[in-house]
Amino acid sequence: MPMCRVGRSNEPQGFTLVELAVVLLILAVVLGLVLPEASSFLFRSDLKASSRRLAGAVSYARSQAMLEGRLWELTLDLDANSFWAAAVDADKEGLSSELEKVKKRKLAGEVRFIDVKKLPDETKSAGRVALNFHPKGLVEPAVIHLAGHGKQIQTIFVKAFNGRLVVKDGYLD
Repeated sequence: MPMCRVGRSNEPQGFTLVELAVVLLILAVVLGLVLPEASSFLFRSDLKASSRRLAGAVSYARSQAMLEGRLWELTLDLDANSFWAAAVDADKEGLSSELEKVKKRKLAGEVRFIDVKKLPDETKSAGRVALNFHPKGLVEPAVIHLAGHGKQIQTIFVKAFNGRLVVKDGYLD
């Protein structure tokens, strides 16, 4: 009976070119199936990040209005896909100095504003829209539509009394 030493064999070691080609083919097929799903997940995360940024700005403007006891506004620039919150002073000179200190935020990635509907019937799809936050905690109700990559759309409802946001997928009124 022939004996071989441990770790030694008469059989060749390694993989053949055919075996490597089969493994690469399987990897290519799996990546082809997974990557489209992964990219839509990444673009959806941009849409969710934009919704969270807007929610933060709404919460900030409402709390500042209540803390300071004065009117605040959240301005949505539909053309530049940006927004900012600032106090509104009775004298317009104070407003310009306040706005210089404000940090403008942009929507994430390829996300853009479709339109903003301020209730009851005002709809804008270009220019600037201002949502007012009153010292008593009241907010102008609005419906904001955001578009992401491809056909991804989210509707954001700004509630009048508590300033809470409700986010739904799709274009809803």
